[in-house]
Amino acid sequence: MTSRFDENHELPQLHQASTTDMELTFAPINSLESALIETENGRLDQREFFKIFVASEVYQIAATPQAKDSPIFPLAFHDPEHGRMIAVFSALCRANTYRDQAPLLLPLRGAQVFEQIPAGYGVVLNPGSPVSLTIPGYGVLNLRRDFGIRRVTL
Repeated sequence: MTSRFDENHELPQLHQASTTDMELTFAPINSLESALIETENGRLDQREFFKIFVASEVYQIAATPQAKDSPIFPLAFHDPEHGRMIAVFSALCRANTYRDQAPLLLPLRGAQVFEQIPAGYGVVLNPGSPVSLTIPGYGVLNLRRDFGIRRVTL
């Protein structure tokens, strides 16, 4: 089940998958994943989900290590519908598909993702997974505003 964070800051839009299908293909292994499923099933408010997201440990992956004190650029891609996106993973095992392309692991808090993401970029939580969340660039701006997260320039 894939969620899309909509422009009006409403609950993620659910796409064609039943709870039974989701439970068969995706077993949550941490509180962030459980919260995402609860939100997609209408049992958890979107704002409560994002409180959990910004406080959770998540992972980005990058292709090459950078010099000390240099910014590290996480795996990014272009989505035809949402533009430039940064991949974020709720658990190490969710990134396995991409580890050949980007073997460097970057653990950080969800809030740090939103502090560091470049202007205009969105976020995809668990890209390619049966349970994922897409937050376009304008959604990142909304989250920064709603949670008092400032952009950190590196």
